[in-house]
Amino acid sequence: MIHQTIRLLENSAATLTTYILDDGEFDRKNIVRPAVLICPGGGYTVISQNEGEPVAMAYARMGYQAFVLTYSVKIEHPFPAALQELAHAMAHIRKNAEAWRVDPDNISVIGFSAGGNLALSLGIYYNQRLLTGSTGLTAEEMKPNQLLLGYPAVTLEPRSEKTPDFILELMEKGLMPDMRGPNIREILLGKENPTEEEKASLNLLPKIHSNLPRTFIWGTYEDTVILPTDLFGLAEALFRHGVPCELHMFEKGQHGMSLADETVKAREQVEQLHLSEWFSLSVKWLKQGAAAQ
Repeated sequence: MIHQTIRLLENSAATLTTYILDDGEFDRKNIVRPAVLICPGGGYTVISQNEGEPVAMAYARMGYQAFVLTYSVKIEHPFPAALQELAHAMAHIRKNAEAWRVDPDNISVIGFSAGGNLALSLGIYYNQRLLTGSTGLTAEEMKPNQLLLGYPAVTLEPRSEKTPDFILELMEKGLMPDMRGPNIREILLGKENPTEEEKASLNLLPKIHSNLPRTFIWGTYEDTVILPTDLFGLAEALFRHGVPCELHMFEKGQHGMSLADETVKAREQVEQLHLSEWFSLSVKWLKQGAAAQ
């Protein structure tokens, strides 16, 4: 495996970590593979480790060249800083497609939570001046061929204004990242106490258009961070614009479950769940799309 971490831009600490499968032998030599570019979540406050390498390794096991983006976070790096970094990551993979044996026409972006917001933003803005004018890249260099969104932040409307007590307890125990401080909307806007109009401007639903790539979405009813209506609203908006979409809403499972198996969570948290099925469903969905091309 080619496992290296690449600095993407001179003026940014963003990195791209590669999980590129070694070339095969005999009849398995020189295989050009699809790729996945993974955007972990973390509320634009941290980068979730559980939603990075474990996910990359899972897709690598299924024959994908995998990449993990570590993008800029915190209020010092407001929108569109992380989005520009993701655009450059996509372009970098396409530029090196031959050397890395990647199919440049089959690169999917996978995002979790805030990373889902980032991935969806690339699907929305790849062909707009916000990115083409600020990155020097073309729409063709930046466009994801598919989007896979795990419990994505879409409207950025909080499910509750108050952080649940059990979440605070987990933060205090160091069992999840401490994301107290500026919230996701304040980070993206680069300012605290934004106006209602400024907060509303971050809602991605009104920005959905017909040129988004086909999209796979999953989440849970139990999620205490992302409203299920975010996911339903996104699927509806994609349908109205004629964008192929698949939505899976699981009954059980808290926010941030990643693969929802024992590679990322304790056995007692996942043994009664079937949320982990999202992964095999996503692979089948990706193959279904490739077969239709």
